[in-house]
Amino acid sequence: MKKKKLIKYLVLLMLVLCVFGIYSFFRTDKLNYIALGDSLAEGMNPYGEVGYSYTDYFADMLKKDNKLSYYTKKYTKSGYTTKDILSTLETNNQLKKDLRESDLVTVSIGANDFLHSIDLRNLNINNILDLKSKVTEIIPSLEACIQNIRKYAKESMIIVGYYNPIPFLFNTSGNDLDELFAYIDEEYQKIADKYKCDYISLYQLFKKNSKFLPNPADIHPNLDGYKAIAEEIVNQFYK
Repeated sequence: MKKKKLIKYLVLLMLVLCVFGIYSFFRTDKLNYIALGDSLAEGMNPYGEVGYSYTDYFADMLKKDNKLSYYTKKYTKSGYTTKDILSTLETNNQLKKDLRESDLVTVSIGANDFLHSIDLRNLNINNILDLKSKVTEIIPSLEACIQNIRKYAKESMIIVGYYNPIPFLFNTSGNDLDELFAYIDEEYQKIADKYKCDYISLYQLFKKNSKFLPNPADIHPNLDGYKAIAEEIVNQFYK
């Protein structure tokens, strides 16, 4: 009797190993990549035209390494706020489906929430406490946005931070707002940690490369800037 049981267990083990072997043979490491967010994710350039974004460059890099199965940035739009993302999640079933089937999601959101809360024409960059309070006001909406995306996107998720465009708009020292953007990074990182996301800070990257923002009247990067963001993501998570 014991011998029969042993044979039975061995046969069962062999079946399991065979199934696992077949799965491993056909399994793909390619990624379904979904991009979400505002003009930075969409690819708005410094002259008001939509073109290549960091999302496109990143997708190209994944494709070159034979790691890309599917990619879309149709859920990105200039001017998007956290509320726009939340509204889209409520009404767009295709987005929910894409997120459920995603292996990787990148999110650029929150900058417009902040910009809408301040008056750029009368901005007092010396009042850091006031600017930090504006960031604090938008954090609950940002967290709600990430939390709701996470309901559907269960795999890798990267939150892309923001650079400081203000020195290039107002000809101020790049160090004047170090404290503010350090605070923004800190708050974004807390949310990323809470919802098991990765976070990419762009502050130092753009501070060291003013050439990424060639138009003093516009906050959007050129192609070099977008490519640098994509390379930053690859260097940190996909080397």
